[in-house]
Amino acid sequence: MLRRKGFTLIELLMAVAILAVLLTLAAPSYATLVGRTHVRAARSALNASLSQGRLASVSRGMHVVACPSEGQDGCDRTTRWQHGWIAFVDADRDGERSADEPLVVATQALPDGVAIVTSGGRLDVDFQPDGTAGGSNLSLTICDRAAGAQAALQLVVSNAGRTRNGAPTPEQAEACLRAAG
Repeated sequence: MLRRKGFTLIELLMAVAILAVLLTLAAPSYATLVGRTHVRAARSALNASLSQGRLASVSRGMHVVACPSEGQDGCDRTTRWQHGWIAFVDADRDGERSADEPLVVATQALPDGVAIVTSGGRLDVDFQPDGTAGGSNLSLTICDRAAGAQAALQLVVSNAGRTRNGAPTPEQAEACLRAAG
């Protein structure tokens, strides 16, 4: 009598059922991991853009403004940066981009569910020719809906124009998540 090698239908169904249970348990953790990655990537992109804007202000000896901009043609008067942002040389020092003012940085919108918000007091960063950023410190809170409030990060722009990483308050994280939708 020959013995056949392989799986029976019942063994195969049991293996598929176990795999389905394991995937169901792993899916939320994977979504959180992806969300945390989106938050870190957005913070890095924003930090790089602000650093480029500061460097351009010092190297050109002119004002450079960084602001949220969905269409990359001018500043949007909003506290939400997730739809994109620009940095431009503000030659006429009016805080608005004119057609003859060159772009230093233009960044497209972030993935759905990712948000970057500031407090209502500061809508842009104005880098002076010496690299300082006039006004008070600016805190930008970055979050992802899938990762939740505990994964929110913050980028702080000091009066000296330098950026540093920070931790948002629970209220800032919740406000960011509301902006993320």
